[in-house]
Amino acid sequence: MLDLFNQTVGKTWVFTGGEFAAGGFTVNQAFRSTSGLFEEVIRWDMGNVSVAGRERFVFNTAKAGLNVLDIKREFEERIAYYHPAAVVYLSGREDRALDREAFQEGLRELERLTRQIGAEWFLAYAGEDSLESANEILRMVGAAPSLVTERDRSRWKLVPVRDEDEGAGGTAGGTARGAAGGTARGTASQKLSLYAHPMRWLFIGDSITHGALHTYGFDSVAQLWEKYLRGDLNRPDDVVLNTGVSGATAKEFLGRLDVRYTPYADADVVIAMFGTNDCCFPGVISVEQFKGQLRRIISLVRGHGAQFVLRVPQPQKKEAGERKRALVPFAEAVREVAEQEQVILVDHFQSFGCLEEHEPEKFELYMNDGIHPGAAGHYQMFRELAYGTGLAIPMSMLSYQLAKEC
Repeated sequence: MLDLFNQTVGKTWVFTGGEFAAGGFTVNQAFRSTSGLFEEVIRWDMGNVSVAGRERFVFNTAKAGLNVLDIKREFEERIAYYHPAAVVYLSGREDRALDREAFQEGLRELERLTRQIGAEWFLAYAGEDSLESANEILRMVGAAPSLVTERDRSRWKLVPVRDEDEGAGGTAGGTARGAAGGTARGTASQKLSLYAHPMRWLFIGDSITHGALHTYGFDSVAQLWEKYLRGDLNRPDDVVLNTGVSGATAKEFLGRLDVRYTPYADADVVIAMFGTNDCCFPGVISVEQFKGQLRRIISLVRGHGAQFVLRVPQPQKKEAGERKRALVPFAEAVREVAEQEQVILVDHFQSFGCLEEHEPEKFELYMNDGIHPGAAGHYQMFRELAYGTGLAIPMSMLSYQLAKEC
């Protein structure tokens, strides 16, 4: 077996399969899918001691309705494209409808193709629970179980939002349509284009984009976006790639392009958020240098023909100390670059800052510590991303919010 947990070289994992593997709001609500729970363990619980460990990316190319024969036929786009070190096929209800002989032959052929590209092959059978399935696969690959517990899952629930709550911002979930809809600036159209072909969406950034630890098993922004695209926007073949890495700065990202960007440079959309760590290096990273780094990233992305979105990181809590003050000019720098480069801007700093000033209890609820948003904070930012990119539609998930359970 390959050393899949080598601390010197990042390894990419691909999860694929049918409905259960794909996850989605109808399967998991806002709790993480099997691949999402697995990712947190190998990228954070096991990997946070090194950059390479945090770069063990996990991509989910599953789609409801596909069986092993379908995945085999679509091997190039669902598996080989990502040059994985390991592939996890999560067999579900779609396979149970196959003739036994056809199913077994399909598995053998999919395993052969996987090994042919130099990747390790793991077969698991879907249960009824994403946490149980994740722990089963983690045991299978020799990793520790998830630190997420059933108690964590009971911390939050999705509840209906009354029309008046939606207009006023609700209680613990997303900002209201009006407030969230005002967070996009700096672009001629202020709307992303959706293409007829399956799209790839690349998220880049630091620990907030990485999304580990602070949501206690609930989805990060990138994971919520994946569920939203596939379910509510009816784009089941779109794939979200998250190469955000805890501790990253724009400068450090530019030094790691060969791992975090170049392999996925043909993504249709790149969504970036930097600044939270960049502001921590006075005398090393100036605001002007930061602006130049953002412009270089935008130029790279545009050179590959992708659409680009800049997100402004949310403000810090008082517990963050000097970092809270230091972030302010870097947040403004993101706005200035977006305006100058005419790219879409989603301003989390503005919206969270309004909450901090006018609804401090809600701001506290959105944050897990002085720096990182928790589950409700990520859900808030997801909603702002939908409105800020012009992709929010009247549908179930934008009528729901995360509310703390008594």
